[in-house]
Amino acid sequence: MRSFSALVLVLVVALPAAVLAQQEAPPATSEPRVVGRTAPELNGHIFMPSALVDPPFRSTTAKVGLLYGVGTATGPKYDSSGQVPGETTDYTFAAMAQTFRYEYQFLDWLSGGVAILTSLYSGVTGASVVSVGAEIGVGAGLRARAGHRFGPVETAFIIDVATQPEYGLLVAAALLRAVNDGVIDPGSALQATHSLTVNPALSAAWAPIPALGLTVNLGYLFKSLRLTGGAEVLNQSGIQFSGVVDFDFGKITSTPVGVQAGYRIAAPIGSDGISRIEDVTAGVFYTARREFSLGLELGWRSFTIRPPLDSSLKLAQIELQYYW
Repeated sequence: MRSFSALVLVLVVALPAAVLAQQEAPPATSEPRVVGRTAPELNGHIFMPSALVDPPFRSTTAKVGLLYGVGTATGPKYDSSGQVPGETTDYTFAAMAQTFRYEYQFLDWLSGGVAILTSLYSGVTGASVVSVGAEIGVGAGLRARAGHRFGPVETAFIIDVATQPEYGLLVAAALLRAVNDGVIDPGSALQATHSLTVNPALSAAWAPIPALGLTVNLGYLFKSLRLTGGAEVLNQSGIQFSGVVDFDFGKITSTPVGVQAGYRIAAPIGSDGISRIEDVTAGVFYTARREFSLGLELGWRSFTIRPPLDSSLKLAQIELQYYW
């Protein structure tokens, strides 16, 4: 009985004190976590990713790109006697590429990342398999991005370094040697090259209103090609310019859809520079979530698979990107 009375006395004294202390304690404060904190935002506008430009924003992000395309290559015409002098024809080919990138923001002004790149093209008819052949490439790259905001414009210096071995099957080369030299050499149909690409560039982004954004790049391209056997090295250089404009209807309506249009050109420097490449694209993106971007780009590319195969490609690229 005495124990029960003591317990009651303790509760009577302790409970009011605990309640009073809880009322007097200052409420705990914590800043809410911003989802997609490193998303590429400027003046209320979230910039959409593109295959044509590198944005200047330093982010912690993962990006996956899947490209599929079909095109035509104009090249020499062949018959049972070999190459027909002075005549050309069009060959159909298909292309596919995958890109995975991860980038980490170390400081407000600095980020760096890695990339894995794969590519494949091949002729799709009997004649194009012989003339265009097939080529597969698997490579990797490193990137560093350092930037600063000048008033309403975000800027950065970006440098990409990538290495990619490529393996080609050139059926026409083996057939021509068999016809012209009377030598059957399957090894002449195989071509292995190893490329090292260095691409320093300046990037700038501007958003005059929350719905509209513009991104431009200006860069230098250096490419070193080591051909089959490793004895011959070909160094090429060029200049590259690209620009993309995007508009987010979600900023002015309840529809979370954005559209974009872009252009890129890579032109050779000197007579032994890189091959000229031109890209034009248009895209549509889902814009409801700042930390997540999903879109589809449709485009056209003019390039040279290899001399003298001048080519054009109609392509579709799916892009998925997430920001932390």
